[in-house]
Amino acid sequence: MQFVEIYKLQNNGDQKVIATCKLAEEGIVCEGEPLFIENLEKEGILDYSQPQARIKLFPKDGIKFLENLKYALKSGYLSATDVQNS
Repeated sequence: MQFVEIYKLQNNGDQKVIATCKLAEEGIVCEGEPLFIENLEKEGILDYSQPQARIKLFPKDGIKFLENLKYALKSGYLSATDVQNS
């Protein structure tokens, strides 16, 4: 199964996994902090493979959504892993 873990920087400097998004038959299934997941599902993320087009990706877009999480979440506070296999 392919998945991405999303981390948030804590006040003490540690990183905490706040969500895990996994590839499923119906698209991507995310588990973790409800408000963060709700925002991902509602707002989506930009498709960084086509930056000029300003296309948004959503969990229903499957593996393309997973692949772009690491580019969309690269601030000092939020980060995402590469797509991993379990």
